[in-house]
Formats: sequence, structure tokens, C-alpha cells
Amino acid sequence: MFTRAVSRLSRKRPPSDIHDGDGSSSSGHQSLKSTAKWASSLENLLEDPEGVKRFREFLKKEFSEENVLFWLACEDFKKTEDKKQMQEKAKKIYMTFLSNKASSQVNVEGQSRLTEKILEEPHPLMFQKLQDQVM
Repeated sequence: MFTRAVSRLSRKRPPSDIHDGDGSSSSGHQSLKSTAKWASSLENLLEDPEGVKRFREFLKKEFSEENVLFWLACEDFKKTEDKKQMQEKAKKIYMTFLSNKASSQVNVEGQSRLTEKILEEPHPLMFQKLQDQVM
């Protein structure tokens, strides 16, 4: 899904047409180089804070921002080492993106198999299969 979105974004706005928030063209060779790098791979785009910012803006327009927010939350979750923090983040991810009452629900298979018990015993890769579905 994101690959299609990146492709559509690059078709709509080629690297030379990317503008900053004030409407001026992005400055310098580095901006064009970064934009070209984003177009080559979603991972490159998601590793660049400016790329994430622009991608989120695009997804808001496409009503798909929750997918990238879920992906970023899962990446942050995987880096968490403290067990209590991991439990808190797991519950937050579940309540925000996966529960039936989620404010930014993502459409992934298997979300219903997550239960409160599983959330109490989190592990770094517990959301990996769901995260892979939004890529």
C-alpha cells in the first residue's frame, strides 16, 4: 500500500516540484537528492524525518495517515527495553490502532487475536506481522 502511495506521490510531485511549507522551492542539491532517495525505497523515506513529515501530509490528504503512524509506533515499540514501558506502549498501540474502538484504526488481519492477556506479556516483535501488512 505504501509503495503505491509513494509512487502516486512522486507522480503528483516530482522532486523538482517539492516545496516547503511557505510555498518556496526546496533549496539545494541535497533536497533533490533526498527526494530521489525517498522515491527509491519506502525505508529511505521513513528513515528521513523530512520524508516522514511530507509523507504524513500526503497520507492525511489520502485519509491513510493512521498506517504510517502505526508503523512508526511499532518501530518505537521494538526499541523499548523496559518491561513496564513496553506494556504501556503495547496497550497504547492496541487502543489507538487495533481495537474496535480505536481512534485511528488500521485495517489488518489478526488484530482481533490480540487480547489483554497478550498485551500484559509483550515482546518486541508482537506487532511485526500486523506491521508488515501496512507496508
